[in-house]
Amino acid sequence: MTGKITSTFSSALLALEFLTPLRLRAVRQYEDRDFGASLAWYPLVGLLMGIVLLLIDRGLEDLLPSGPRSALLLATMGLLSGGLHFDGLADTADGLAVQGDRATRLGVMSEGNIGPAGVMSLSMVVLVQWSALTALSEPVRDAGIVLAPALARWSAAPVAALFSPARPRGVGHALLQGVWPIAIPLSTVLALGFSVALFAAGGLVLLAVAAVAAVAVAAAVSRVLDGVTGDTFGASVEVTQAVVLLTLVAGSTRDWLDPTFLT
Repeated sequence: MTGKITSTFSSALLALEFLTPLRLRAVRQYEDRDFGASLAWYPLVGLLMGIVLLLIDRGLEDLLPSGPRSALLLATMGLLSGGLHFDGLADTADGLAVQGDRATRLGVMSEGNIGPAGVMSLSMVVLVQWSALTALSEPVRDAGIVLAPALARWSAAPVAALFSPARPRGVGHALLQGVWPIAIPLSTVLALGFSVALFAAGGLVLLAVAAVAAVAVAAAVSRVLDGVTGDTFGASVEVTQAVVLLTLVAGSTRDWLDPTFLT
């Protein structure tokens, strides 16, 4: 029992250390299965990020209008994630845009140098996220700010469940190890619980939308690369967050999405 508790705690810390710049323990090498098992806690890490964003947003609401606050929230999210997912999005766009075979595309993605396609994709996705955040009004804004990062990071679960790695090593390969039988189901249960707690039945729609967005990104990449990479997971996080925010705007505008918490 003590071993299971220690393993669970270690997985949660690993998720926090991977998804944020926080380093609570000495840097060390992890087995791929441990890395994959940490996926179970991705929604929780995203929820904690969302709570930080909410506190910032509420602290600034009497000082700044929605537009500047939304820009600061996105900048803060970039800092909280260490730019991890922005990098994945840019590298994925550059890899898909280059003319060449599978090996050439993977080589471009591994270089880490951002090209025109990467700049364009980052600009477009951040603009969509900013415009959606700016359009959100209370009380949906508060609950959405908390939930969107959680669902975006949960998006790794459906991708890991449905796709194989494009490389025999690396982050993408590691993330796909050790995700069964616990990590993917637990991650999904957490994301489902957060969604329903914040938006009741509407939360189920948000969860479904997040899954569709993530799988669509991964399917487009897998079609070209015969699998997914660590960059694919990063791209799916950013695109999923944008799509969830847009869904929040659409749902609140048409009065079918009402928060049940943080109202």
